Formats: sequence, structure tokens, C-alpha cells
Amino acid sequence: MKTQKTNLVLAMVFLISIAFTGCTHDDAPEYDPIVDPGIGESSEVLLVKQFSTAPVFDGQIDDVWEEARPLVNAAAVSGAGNRIITLNGSSNFDTSLEPTDLMDPFTGESYNYSLRGGHDGEYIYLLFEWEDDTDSRDRQSWFFNPVSSKWQQENKYANHKNDKYYEDKFGFMFPIGNPEGFAAGTCTVTCHRGLELTGDDLMDAGHKVSRHYMANQGEFTDFWHWKRDRHALAEACDDGFVQWEDDFGKASANGRKNDSDISPYSTSMKFTDAGTGLSGPKYVIPNRENYYWITQAEVDGGTARPVTAVAVDGTLTYDGGTIDPNGDPAYSQGFGNKRMPSIIINPGGGANDPRGEVQVKANHIGTGWQLEIRRKLNTGDPMDVVFAIGTEIPFGLAIFNNAAIAHGQTNFLTMKIE
Repeated sequence: MKTQKTNLVLAMVFLISIAFTGCTHDDAPEYDPIVDPGIGESSEVLLVKQFSTAPVFDGQIDDVWEEARPLVNAAAVSGAGNRIITLNGSSNFDTSLEPTDLMDPFTGESYNYSLRGGHDGEYIYLLFEWEDDTDSRDRQSWFFNPVSSKWQQENKYANHKNDKYYEDKFGFMFPIGNPEGFAAGTCTVTCHRGLELTGDDLMDAGHKVSRHYMANQGEFTDFWHWKRDRHALAEACDDGFVQWEDDFGKASANGRKNDSDISPYSTSMKFTDAGTGLSGPKYVIPNRENYYWITQAEVDGGTARPVTAVAVDGTLTYDGGTIDPNGDPAYSQGFGNKRMPSIIINPGGGANDPRGEVQVKANHIGTGWQLEIRRKLNTGDPMDVVFAIGTEIPFGLAIFNNAAIAHGQTNFLTMKIE
């Protein structure tokens, strides 16, 4: 029998581009996890025992999950340090428009979460639940600015608390081998802020001045990164890794890589009119409302129409018609229900593809996220952690609540596989 239990207790998720940070709604519901006193709970150790019967991998909570002892904790968003340059293109290099610390719109927010684990001798299974009363999907949608008569995207990085237009995400990081300092620092050992950089070092990576890379050449960590919108069809994480970079100490040093092969999404959703020089969305689905992605099948089948021109008054010409956004609140910033998506998604390569082998079944149940995760104990890929029975593995995790970078984090965790 399936039970939709909300043993939700929320928290953190892991690093992307800076140290991890997550967010929480001030009015989020409180959760008291239901814990069998015979099983108990831990705030630091995830006990992964062999199931009597493996759970059905479908995103629902089988009764067998009651055998797994939960790791119960909370993750808070902390500051990242002072920013040097602007991050959003809309700021046009005006630093006064952005917070000094890019985490400021989220700093202090905290999430409760519950993480359970088990294995069947072939696969490791994780049940990850965290509180979040909103299923965040509005990732940098295109809107029309009537003042400038131009199409813009919602900011990627929030400038203030009411400027959050992104997708929910999580991240996990595990060591591959024994990288220096990982047992004591977990995720934090890969985070090199670069916030002190100046001059040419600042500009060699565009807007980014904070990246992840390993401390020493030849060291690696396994990095799982799930994105609510971009993995909606793939039902997987981006399975990747972090490595050493030769340009360490510079803003360009980005050690985060994805395993090969197939990307389940594209963020190249910008069209620029060669005649007017103005930009807008690359595809539109005429008259569709409240949509947050376009599927590759909709592009291939003609449901999504390519934009062919952007007029000086913002009127879009697409294959088959036009869209005049002037005076139409449906295309307005923040709440316009006909704003256009910024991504194209596809099913990816599935569990047999190195990038998609960490499978995820995700459900937002109104009060939070309920995710079932599965991966082979040993994939045979040297860029994947081996979950060997009888071992203990340090790890860290992060939760991104409607945030591109800001995330709640929990480090210094241990997975004990029995």
C-alpha cells in the first residue's frame, strides 16, 4: 500500500557556483516528522540498510520506507561575501541595483528536511523530503517592458525578496576517492569564491566571479544536481563531477562538469532581430498560458513557433502570426500569464546515459517536495562515487528554493552503508 506521508523536514542543498544556499518562506508550515521510536533518527548520519523488499520506484512512499531511519536536519542560507561586479544583465553594470551580497534576498531563510536511504544490493534508494509551500517553476520567463518597449527576462539572481523567478533545485556532493579535506569540510572544500579578484581576472568569466573546483590536481567529487523545470521530462539529476582547474585563482576557473552524454535541456531561448537589433524569446506557443518550458517535441511538431522578427515597438512576428504586447498585461513582468519560457526540455538519455543515471521521481504535494532517488551502487564510471556496502562516506547537500545560486546547506554529513 502506498502512503503519501509528509515526514517532511527541510533543508539544504549544495553548492553551485558559490557555497550552497537555500530559502524558506516565512509562512511555511511547521512539520513534526513521524518517527518510529524503534528506528529513531539522526541529524548527521544517514543509515543505508538493505531493504526487506525494494521500494517501487515511482515517487510514492511505500510502506517499506518505514524501515529506514531518517536523517532529520535543517539548512539555513548564509552569506557569500561581498559582490564586486553586477550579475544580472538588466542592471547594466549599475552595482547599486544589486545587493552587496548576492545571497541577501535569501540570507537567514531555513528549511527542514528528512532524508532516508536504503539499498537492495544493486541500487541505492534515497527518499528526500523538504518543506516548501510553492512549486517554483518561473525560471527567467520573458516579459514585455512597456517603458522601454523591449522584451526582457526575469532576473536570474534576485535583487530583492520580491524578485525571485527561478526553479526549485537540490544538490548532493560525494567524494570520489579521498580528496584532501573532504571528510572535514564536505561541499565547502570545492567552493572558491574569487570575490577578491580584480582587473582582468574579473572579466575573463563574464558575470561570474565564483566557481567550484578541487584543491588539488587529480581530485574529484561526484555532484548530483536536480532542477525542477529542466528535468521535468528526464526524471533525473544532472550527474556530474567537480575537478581541479589549471586556471585556479581566476574567475574563469570552473571545475563543475557534467557526465556525458545527452543534455535534457537547452537554455538557448533568445532570438535577436538582425534588422532592429532587438531581442526576444526564440519560440512562442500562441495563446498558451502559464507555461514554464517548451518541449523539444513541441518544437519539432510545430506547436512551438519560431520567432522571426522583433519590431521597435516590441511586436513579435512568428511563423504564422504576430504578438503585439503593447497594453496587454498578459505579457507583463512578474504575473503576466502569457510570459514565455526560457528553456527547451527533452527526456534525455535515460538511466543508461552517464548524465542521466541518477534517476529522480519528484512530487510537489502542496506543502513540500517528496523525491525518490535511485542509482546503481556501482555504475562502473570513474567519475561516480561507489556506494560500497560496509563503508562510510562523508557528503553534503543543498536545497535551492526558487533560487539560481542562493541555497540552504548542510555539510559534515555521513552516509553509513550496511
